[in-house]
Amino acid sequence: MRLLSFFLLLLGISISNAQQIDLEKIFEEKNLGPVGELLAHGDYELVARIGEAAATKGLKSPDWRILRFKALREMGHIEQALEEAGKALVVFPGHFEILLLRHDLAQMLGRADVAAAALKGLNDAAKTKPAKDRTAMESVMLGRAAVLLGADAQKVITQYFKLAQSKDAKLEAAYLAEGNLALDKDDAQRAADVFRAGLKAHGETADLRLGLAKAFQSSDREKAGENLKQALELNPHLAAAHLLRAEQLIGGEKFIEAEAAIQQVLDQDENHPVAWALRAVVAYLFQADAGKMEDARQHALERWAKNPEVDHTIGRCISRAYRFAESAARQRQALEFDPKYLPAKMQLCNDLLRLGEEEEAWKVADMIRKEDGYNIQAHNLAKLEKEMNGYTTQTFDDFILKMPKREWPIYGARALALLRDAKTVLGAKYGMNLKRPVLVEFFGAQQDFAIRTFGALGGQGMLGVCFGTVVTMNSPGSLAQGRNNWESTLWHEFCHVITLTVTNNRMPRWLSEGISVHEERQRDPAWGMWMSERYRGMVLDEETLTPMSRLSSAFMAPKTQHHLLFAYYESSQAVEFLLEKFGQDKFQGILHDLANGKRINDAIAANVGSIEEIEKQFAQYIIAKAKSFGAKADWNEPKPEDLNPFDAGSFTEFLKKHPNNLWALRKQTETRVEAKKWSEVLPLADKLIELLPDSYDEDSGYALKVQALRQLKHTDEETAVLRQIAAKSSSAQSSFLRLIELDLPAKRWPEVKANAQRSMALNPFLVTPQRALAAASAALKETPEAIAAYERVLILDPGSAQTHFKLAELLRPSDATQAKQHLLDSLALAPRNREGLALLAEWK
Repeated sequence: MRLLSFFLLLLGISISNAQQIDLEKIFEEKNLGPVGELLAHGDYELVARIGEAAATKGLKSPDWRILRFKALREMGHIEQALEEAGKALVVFPGHFEILLLRHDLAQMLGRADVAAAALKGLNDAAKTKPAKDRTAMESVMLGRAAVLLGADAQKVITQYFKLAQSKDAKLEAAYLAEGNLALDKDDAQRAADVFRAGLKAHGETADLRLGLAKAFQSSDREKAGENLKQALELNPHLAAAHLLRAEQLIGGEKFIEAEAAIQQVLDQDENHPVAWALRAVVAYLFQADAGKMEDARQHALERWAKNPEVDHTIGRCISRAYRFAESAARQRQALEFDPKYLPAKMQLCNDLLRLGEEEEAWKVADMIRKEDGYNIQAHNLAKLEKEMNGYTTQTFDDFILKMPKREWPIYGARALALLRDAKTVLGAKYGMNLKRPVLVEFFGAQQDFAIRTFGALGGQGMLGVCFGTVVTMNSPGSLAQGRNNWESTLWHEFCHVITLTVTNNRMPRWLSEGISVHEERQRDPAWGMWMSERYRGMVLDEETLTPMSRLSSAFMAPKTQHHLLFAYYESSQAVEFLLEKFGQDKFQGILHDLANGKRINDAIAANVGSIEEIEKQFAQYIIAKAKSFGAKADWNEPKPEDLNPFDAGSFTEFLKKHPNNLWALRKQTETRVEAKKWSEVLPLADKLIELLPDSYDEDSGYALKVQALRQLKHTDEETAVLRQIAAKSSSAQSSFLRLIELDLPAKRWPEVKANAQRSMALNPFLVTPQRALAAASAALKETPEAIAAYERVLILDPGSAQTHFKLAELLRPSDATQAKQHLLDSLALAPRNREGLALLAEWK
């Protein structure tokens, strides 16, 4: 209805000149806003027609033409929009927004001369209009132009974008300009704040929601997904939103869905360069067809033969699939097209880091900083480089290890030994002899690990990452560690080195992660992931259990951290199923076919059967495992009618009728624990162990039994149960330390040594297990191991006279000079130590 006056105008109703002027003003006031809304909701063809009609009728506002140019741009009519923008400048000379639009359109076509002329025209126009007379939109246009001309981004934000927001708090363009600039500089947090402020001030728009989706892309996938969904609801034809969704789907290996999202854009703009670039990625990763990839790439370059965004986009996306060398080559090609294209430089820097080419990566990061002082990622890399310059680097024929200097003597030798063991075991198993040393880096601070690994802060909860022949790890002493077994993580990551190399980095994520978790279990029964109560429930939940062909998507946007962990577990079970049912040779055949370019479903079909049949068999396999876990237990919670909260005997009666009901047993146990009736807790703990014999979680029957036995001072029985837990759980630190406490006085040295090593696999910076390992090794006549352990104790506890004395005793037969120095250090700390004085007397 609000467009009625416009259609009356189209009908050519004649009016007097005075009336025409008044009606035209009223018409524009009432209809420019609604037509702008049509544009915002994706009605591009209608907006283009309205803009054309308005121009033909000679309407005075330039906004009609601007709306038309934007609509033509979204439909892919770039040449036409550029030509019409040139003509519009004859009617509206020096118009800021038309000039910047002309620049943007010329850039899309690679017309550098036209783009430069438009910027010059905008600069000249700005000189004729005092700052106080400029509108908020004109401030935004000048700010964007200033950025393009190389102005300091922070000053532009203050002097132009913030100024525009103060002049017109509801101006969407002001928030989009600032937020997108922050995104360009990898300042995602600031971008999110700006887009949220824009939504609050202006209201819902697809572009602001899209900005938020991009801002959350690396830090919160759930929020990114929510905002992207809202953007597409507001504008179902927003090309940038469909392209972002396509990238997300490619990352989750949902290639068919990604192709559909790409087609949505191409239906609207058949020559869209980024859409064709993403189609090239799908051809490469999904179809393994280099010819189709290059054909799509050439389509992407039709509009502009030297568009750097095309190869940059292809490289950035295949880099996420571990094709770092190929991505680096794409970035170099993009930089040949445009040596100043910073996104390609930043991606090249990241690819070089993941390839282990750190020296060149630091140089590229330095170049970026010199060209762009605001780039957050480049700034973070400068701090990381400075930090890593203080690291120790230990170089061997097969491995290069980097870590904080203080940490090498604590766990460096153990890490090297474990890596060499993994190389021998896994290399032989998968038929891979690595021809170059593997770079393994440990980071003392989680933020350094995140910057080195992801290029940005974040990644909390991640312990290690493999990039082929480069592995990054959170240090065992960092805040990210302590409750997680760094040794099993290192084994897991090195397994990726082997399998990624075997397959030429051509394996789906589920298979890669599944093999690594499986190999953890093969190395140590306490490592890896096993069926648990939580996983049982998730397996039996049809919505959570993912078909094998779509397992990689389970890693993409998990609802919770538990869903992510379940993706690892389910993937490992899929690997175990394939190995158990078809054997190692058939499984190796799948990997070899992947290396030769086959898609995963085709590789499975060629070696073991159709993916549809395999999926059915795997579902049966894992569901059977879930049902066998706690098969004797009653997993149902009582219904309201089963219990009367006002009748104390109701619960007792329910438990009599359902003696295996886990819910009721745990409720009764909680009551007994609260009352500290430990003798009554024991039979309940035994019942839980009977029902769930394979559960060793913190709230398991075993843990409950240990608690009760300790309170009852039944030390021998407590020790026996603790040993069961220690043998089955790699993260039971309290059990390891308690066993050390119990076994040391009894001089059960093999047990002391075993649990000291288990404890150190969680945190090697604890003095107690290091000292226990030293004592056990000395008692077992393992002198070199004892010396090394005592030396680590000295680093962690340098004021220990007893440690110096022990080292003096152990070193005396092989290194009298060093032994005497330790003895003197011991006496300096404890001058009255009789053992030390007696040993000193023997030297005289």
